[in-house]
Amino acid sequence: MSAQHSILGIILLLSAIIVLYLAIYSLKKRSSNLYFYFSLLTFSVFFWCLGSAMEFFSAAMWAKIFWIKISYIGVATAAPLWFILILEYGHYEKYIKPAYIGTLMLLPLVIVTLAFTNDFHGFIWPSITPISDAAGALLIYAHGLGYWINIGYSFILIILGLVILLKLLMKSPRIYHNQILILMSSGLIPLIFSILYNTDIIGVPGLDITPFGLTISGLLIAVSIFKFSLLGIRPIAYETLFNTIKNGFMVFDKDDKLIDVNPAAEMIGINTDDVGRQVTELLNNLPELKKFYQDSDEEAVVFAGDPFNIWIRIQSTLLYDKNQFRGRLITIQDISKLKRVEKDYSDSEERYKNLSELSPDAILVVIGEEIVFANKASATIFGLEDPKDLLGKNFFTFHHPDSRETAKKRLKEVFSEGRFLDFIEEKIIASDGKVKDIEVGDAPISYNGKQAVQIVARDISERKKLEEELKNSLKEKDLMMKEIHHRVKNNLMVIQSLLNLQSRYIKDTDARDIFKDSQNRAKAMAMIHESLYKSSDLKRIEFSEYINTLANNLFYSYAADPKQLKMDINVEEIMLDINTAIPLGLILTELLSNCLKYAFPDDKNGEIKVDFYSYTENSENKLKLTVSDNGVGLPEGFDPKKSDSLGLMLVYSLAGQINATVTLDTTTGTTFEITFEEKMEY
Repeated sequence: MSAQHSILGIILLLSAIIVLYLAIYSLKKRSSNLYFYFSLLTFSVFFWCLGSAMEFFSAAMWAKIFWIKISYIGVATAAPLWFILILEYGHYEKYIKPAYIGTLMLLPLVIVTLAFTNDFHGFIWPSITPISDAAGALLIYAHGLGYWINIGYSFILIILGLVILLKLLMKSPRIYHNQILILMSSGLIPLIFSILYNTDIIGVPGLDITPFGLTISGLLIAVSIFKFSLLGIRPIAYETLFNTIKNGFMVFDKDDKLIDVNPAAEMIGINTDDVGRQVTELLNNLPELKKFYQDSDEEAVVFAGDPFNIWIRIQSTLLYDKNQFRGRLITIQDISKLKRVEKDYSDSEERYKNLSELSPDAILVVIGEEIVFANKASATIFGLEDPKDLLGKNFFTFHHPDSRETAKKRLKEVFSEGRFLDFIEEKIIASDGKVKDIEVGDAPISYNGKQAVQIVARDISERKKLEEELKNSLKEKDLMMKEIHHRVKNNLMVIQSLLNLQSRYIKDTDARDIFKDSQNRAKAMAMIHESLYKSSDLKRIEFSEYINTLANNLFYSYAADPKQLKMDINVEEIMLDINTAIPLGLILTELLSNCLKYAFPDDKNGEIKVDFYSYTENSENKLKLTVSDNGVGLPEGFDPKKSDSLGLMLVYSLAGQINATVTLDTTTGTTFEITFEEKMEY
């Protein structure tokens, strides 16, 4: 390899290092897509420069070919990535979507693939020939169809990008011209170098100078990044802001001549046709604005008369460049709507005061802790004659110690968070020393242009007194109802005891069993009244606990052997009304009694199951009580509805009282299902 080739290789290698640094630098920033696309472009140029440099350094022909293939990663992708960068810089987001980017990068991927597989088809380089027999001699690459397709595609994208940049240059402020010109140069220089190489103007066989054009472009972009903040701001952002903002902007130079104006300034009749006019001539029909400008004020609110008839806020900002005065920026804002709102607000505030005086509730306005407004009802509730006596006083002066901290916390919450707070009960001490119960609600408002809290209060002392009397009355009623349930339970237990005593004198077994059944029925009803007596709810009982207690009582009443019979109880916690609980309790008593007496004759082993649960059917809430056994079952052909058994007659009669459906299944033992609707509470 000659010294001349070594120098060229070193230049390209240094270029590769520079663009790699730029790629990593912009990738770390990643504050916008502009950085990301710039990183991709510089990575592409890195591969191009690195491959071209290593081709110079390589002595063997195979190594040179390998590195030229590596460079084709950049050769094929640099132009499309540069074009995507220009689209992002020019704010053409609608063309920077995955589908468009994928389409742009499809051909480059094909070209790279063809370059790496060129040995099989020669589509990129039909032949590769060294210029001499010397080691490290340059190679002459014959250009195939794939090469020319890539060149044409790259040229088209670069030219399109240059057109976009030219349009930006024409409509962007001068401050961004350096950025745009450098970007144009970064695309134009490689294009020129590529033309020189492909037309063989330079006359050096095998020497592709295009990477050196990329080197110059890379250095220019580096200068643009660090000197002109290429990635810091885009001209189109300035243009969009300047042209779309609703405030009017007028830029005057140091000689008071208009040099730029945005469309919003049309609100006072100034547009781009006025650029170049002196301020005295320009504002001649706007004397208030003219005076503002001549007095060099910083801000003012003025009325622009005929033909505009609008209120405007004007701001003046002096423009300096390196401590040298360059001109002035005048900003105008239409505040006519705000002025109308202020007038409406003033009118509404007056209406607010008038309406407040008609309110039967006390209405106060508090700023900080000071009362600044109070209506007539406020004076009444605080024991004063004139509401003016409340003005200037601390709001918490009248609060009872039990309520003061709560009131302070609520007031602070409304001020800090702007929340509306629901009514709560508090206590106050009126001026005559009388303690009153009040109901208070707090709301954030603006009063005389200041943040304030509106407090609405009503005297509920009489209501509280009535509520207390009502509570006492209800408490007395509850005690009376509990006493009634207790006495009913006691009477039923007396009946059970009498039946038990009477049954001791009965010798007939069947008659004694009838007495025993009656005892259990009385006990079942007594248990319900006992549950109501112990419950805080005097109308409903929790039925699952009742079922467990009743089943156990019946089990031991019939002296069942736990080793012989197993009782399985599965019930949900469900509240039942007393009008349902009593019939259902008696039904359960009859069914369990029958199971214990008849299902397992001759001391047979078995199991009795009780299930009680809720379910939904056709959007209706239903309850189901199931009592089943695996005993001997009912006799064949037995019809429970025609039976003369008092117990079964009671089951069907009681089921009718609660509109329940009774289902009997004798497939395995005996199963009774009682299904009914009930409003329930879990």
